Amino acid sequence: MSDTDTSEIEALLLVQRLDNTLDQLRFKHANLPQREALATIASDLDSLSKARSKTEAQRDDLRKQQRSLETEASDVETKANSLDARLYDGSVTSPKEAAALGEEIESLRARQSDFEDQSIELLLEIEPLDDLLVNAEAKGGELEAAKQAKEVELEAAASAIDEEIATADADRAAAAAIVSEANMELYAKLRITYGPDAVIEFDPAHNGGCPVAMPAVELDRWKHLPTGSLEPCQDCGRMVGKLI
Repeated sequence: MSDTDTSEIEALLLVQRLDNTLDQLRFKHANLPQREALATIASDLDSLSKARSKTEAQRDDLRKQQRSLETEASDVETKANSLDARLYDGSVTSPKEAAALGEEIESLRARQSDFEDQSIELLLEIEPLDDLLVNAEAKGGELEAAKQAKEVELEAAASAIDEEIATADADRAAAAAIVSEANMELYAKLRITYGPDAVIEFDPAHNGGCPVAMPAVELDRWKHLPTGSLEPCQDCGRMVGKLI
């Protein structure tokens, strides 16, 4: 048994309450709803970025094909125009040669038309992809704005909790200064095992104040200990302080 001034018991109980408060504040700080909201926004931005990259790749590939078809159509048109000019510049005098040129020109015009039709079809495929990218850009802007707003909210909420933590830390340091080094060391070890109830105030009317029922023999022993006693419970091992 150790006889301890009640002020040390009160200080140790205050240290424990403040440690419990600090645990709650740190948990709250780590689990602020703004953090979850920001994680969701980050996930949405990542998904949007991947979808946009995929759409851009698809659109760019179609554009490459469309431009190639435009080039093919232009080359064929140039060749057809050249033959057409030759056909009518008077340099072709043979009906047979003129007929052959006419057939070749007709074939080239058909190829040109085919290339142009394919190019138009690709443009029709590209158009909705461009629309998707425009919408994705707008959505990305909305998400970035939401992200910035949540970051401001998070900073404010976290700062408020940081102030509470700083106040509780200071109060804890003041209370801990009243407790002996040996009792603080014992409390720190017991807190690992018993968490928020490492130290209890003896209460004869409520199972000795212990979270688990204090055995009758131990309860009776504590009833006969002097006020100011602070020592481990012989049953559960928690620190027990007797204030009255």
